Order: sequence, then structure tokens, then C-alpha cells
Amino acid sequence: MMIKDSMYTQSEIAGGVSPRCSLRSDNPPAGRAGMSDLYFVFLSCPRRFPVRGALSALGFEKGDMILKFKLKFTIMLKTLFVVFLNYTSVALSLPEEKDFHSYWYNYGAEISRFELEQSRYGEIHSGHVVLIFVTEPFLPDIQVKSDFESSREKSIPILKLNLIKRFDTGIYDYSMMKSVFTPIPSGQHQFSKTLKVSTTRQDWCGHVFLQYNLDGDCYKVKQYSYFEKEGDKTVNIPSVHLEDDIWTRIRIDPKTLPLGGIEMIPGSFFTTLRMIDLRVEKAVAELTNMQEGDRGDVSQYTVKYPSLGRTLSIRFNRNFPHDILSWSETCPSGPGKGAKVLTTKARRTHAVMVDYWNKKSVKDLKLRKELGLIK
Repeated sequence: MMIKDSMYTQSEIAGGVSPRCSLRSDNPPAGRAGMSDLYFVFLSCPRRFPVRGALSALGFEKGDMILKFKLKFTIMLKTLFVVFLNYTSVALSLPEEKDFHSYWYNYGAEISRFELEQSRYGEIHSGHVVLIFVTEPFLPDIQVKSDFESSREKSIPILKLNLIKRFDTGIYDYSMMKSVFTPIPSGQHQFSKTLKVSTTRQDWCGHVFLQYNLDGDCYKVKQYSYFEKEGDKTVNIPSVHLEDDIWTRIRIDPKTLPLGGIEMIPGSFFTTLRMIDLRVEKAVAELTNMQEGDRGDVSQYTVKYPSLGRTLSIRFNRNFPHDILSWSETCPSGPGKGAKVLTTKARRTHAVMVDYWNKKSVKDLKLRKELGLIK
């Protein structure tokens, strides 16, 4: 099943339709044609198409004539609307199961793509993010996946998140990835905290590796970096809340999210990009509910770090399976009082449940296109 769901207002689309356009595909005026009707008309229009007349025929009054285009050739008009459609819709193909086991254990991994606006070097850079959620058997004593039947009885169920972020900064690019291993509540174990987080960052200057392993009442952190300011180090940090596992906690059970005044270890992407010391920070967390168009009930989890001047907000479906819709991160773009305060944003554009490990043939390359990863 394929669902189209608007993710952007028209004013947010760079190079798209004028911000004066106020119509949205997910909320057409009552008794009038929706934007999908306009797509059909414009994409099938003859060479000399009477735009104003067509809008009237679709039920729009004269005062509603807000889509004014002065394109001489049909191909220009078609191209504009094809680009507009691609940037405003989200393709979803997710199971409609209502319980945790049926959703996560029958279909493979949940993969979603997000359009990214990344703050870096005092500017906003474009890119994309891929979230891969999947359940796995995990060996808590050595903190690795159980690959063999002989070790399976010692494993516990976990929800793993692989979060991959890629963006360009001028001539060179960044590739970042973190893996989060959070136990799924079960009678088999008593673990409540995330057991492991590993993070890598690569760019043309060098690369960084960072790993957290739960060890009693602390996280043992190992860091290896090309940069002198970070270097190679091993430190122990109290096992307070992790920003990195907010995404997996939302998917398992949003009720486990910490609220109020808390202690939290900032996200590993943030610490490696800013090259700041690994430490516990005071934070304030809140969970709010809202309505967001035809998506129904949406919740937003917000964490504010007063000492860092940083705010992280994540929006997700309040109802199961609590899929992630978007997130934003606002903070100074660098050290010093003169640094710009910029916002990194990620908005979902595609989502699918698939056994990707069985889709590795050349013929399966088309699936990357369906996910919006290649054009």
C-alpha cells in the first residue's frame, strides 16, 4: 500500500512554488479540488493551457487564483510540478499491525529516509538521513549480536537503530553513522538501559570513532580521533540518560522517556562535530501532544540543555508504532558569543518495511530509488 502525505508547506520548498501559494495537498478547501487534481490537470495540459480557466473549472473562485505561472513552454510547467510533487510527498508502505511483536518480528526492518538541512560552518547544508530499525538477538555480556545458534540462548532481544547521515559542505562531504542497541522489555532479562552505542564520522579531513558500553553503573567510552583536540582516550561516564537512545525509546515505549529536570549525555553526533568533552549535562525534558494535519495525533519530545544553548525536538506518531516524523536541533553554530544560532532539520519523505539483507542483487537497486536515495 502506497500513501501520499504532504511533509512540507509550499513556502518551505526551495526553488519551488511561490510562498504566496497557501494550498496544501493534505488540506484542500471544502468542496473544491485538492492539489492532486491540480497535478493531474497541469501535468496533462496542452501547449496553450488556460490556467485561470482550469482553476475555475476545478471549483476555485477568482479570489483563489493564487497559482500564477508565466511559463512559455509546457515542458517547463511539467518539470516544475514534477519537482514540486517529489519534494512534498512522502511514500509510506508500513504494516498496520497494532502490537509490538506482530509489527517488529514479521516483516524485516523498518527503513525511513529524511530530507536533511544540516547546520555546519555557520550555514545550512542539504543532505539526507536514513533510519534503520530492526530487532536482533544480542549478547549482553560481550555486547555483540548473536550470530550462532549455540549462543542464542544467552541472548536478549534488542531494538537496534542504525542512523546514517550524509551531507555536503562545499567541495567535500560528511558521512556519519551511529548504532544504538536498546533492550526490549522481556521476562528474559532485567536490562532497562541501552547497552551500547557506536558512532563514526568521516570527512575529507579524517575520521572519528566513538563507542559507549554499559558497564555496571557507568558507560565505558572509547574514542579514537584524527584530530588533536579529541585524540585517543578512554573515559568512564555515569550511566545517566542517553540522548542517542531517544529514538529507540520512542519506538519501544514513549512512556519510558525521562521528563522534567534530568541528567543526560548529549548525542554523539553533536559531541563529535563540536569536539566537546564527553560529559553529563543538566537538561529539561518535556513531552507534548498536538494535532498535525491528516496525520492524526502527534507527540513531540523536547530536550533543552541550558549550558549548551541547545534544544532537540523529535516529533513522532503518538499511536503505535510511534514512527518518527521529523526532528530539529537548534544551537549556536560554533563556539564564542558571535556564533550564529542555526537549526538542523530532518523531515521524513519515505518509509518502508523490508528484509533489506535479502535485497542485495543488482536488480534490487531500484529499491533505493523507491526510497528516494537515488534519482
